Amino acid sequence: MQLNRKIGLIVTGCIFIVVLISAWLLSPDGLNAKLWWVGSAVCHQLPDHSFQLNGQQFPLCSRCTGTYLSAFIALLYFMTRGKRAAIPPKNLLVAFILFFLFWVVDGINSFSFEVLHQQWFYAPSNLLRFLSGIGMGMTFALTIMTIFNMVFWKDAQDISLVKDRQEFAALLVFESPLLLFPLNKSTLIFDLAGLFSILTVLTLIALLYAILIVIIAHKEGSYAHLLDASIPLLLGSSAAMAQVFLLVYVRSAVSPSAIFHL
Repeated sequence: MQLNRKIGLIVTGCIFIVVLISAWLLSPDGLNAKLWWVGSAVCHQLPDHSFQLNGQQFPLCSRCTGTYLSAFIALLYFMTRGKRAAIPPKNLLVAFILFFLFWVVDGINSFSFEVLHQQWFYAPSNLLRFLSGIGMGMTFALTIMTIFNMVFWKDAQDISLVKDRQEFAALLVFESPLLLFPLNKSTLIFDLAGLFSILTVLTLIALLYAILIVIIAHKEGSYAHLLDASIPLLLGSSAAMAQVFLLVYVRSAVSPSAIFHL
C-alpha cells in the first residue's frame, strides 16, 4: 500500500509539474499578463467595471475583486479554525444567505441597467459591486472549506467554521481592511492584491476538483493531514489549471470581449 501511494504521488506530481509548465509557457509573457490571462477565465474584465490605479487596470472586475480578495482572507481565517465541518447555526446561516442574495441582486440589477437599459433598484457602481463581492467571497470560502473538511478528514469536527456570533464578528474584523481597497493609492498593494486574487481563483477551483476526486474515488474521511491528501490536491490543482486554459481558449475563440456586462 505504501509503495502504491508513493507511485501515485510521483505520477500525480509529474502531472502537476507538466500542467504547470505548460500553462506557464502557453500563457502570455510577463507576470501581469499571466494574471490577466487567468482572470479572463472567470471575469469579463470590463475597464469601466474595474478598479484602476495610475492607468493600470486590476485583472478582475470590481465584483470579482471583492469576491476573490474576500475569499482569500476568509480561507486564511478558516484554516486557523481546524477541521470543522458542520453547517453554521441558523441565525448565522441567514447572514451568509443574505450575502449571497445581495451578490445575485446586484448582478441582476447591473445587468438590467447596462444591457436592458432599465434601472430596477438603484444605479450600479463599482463600489456596490465590490461590496457585494466581499459578502459572496466569505460565503464561497465558508461553503467550500466546510465541504472540504467534511469530505477529507478522518477526524472532522462537528462544529461550524463560524460557530457563534463572536466568531462571525471576528471574521468580519479580518475582512474589514478590504473596505479600504477602493481608496488604495499604493502600486505595491494594488499588484499584490491582483496576485492574491488570481491565486485564490485557482485555489477555489482546485479545492472543488479535489473534493470531487475524493468523492469519485470513495476516499471520504481517509486523510489525517494535508500531506496525506497530496494526491487529490495535486490532481485538483492540475485540473484547475487545465480548466482555466480551456476557458481562456473558449473565450478567445468565441469573443475577445465580455458577453454579459455584470
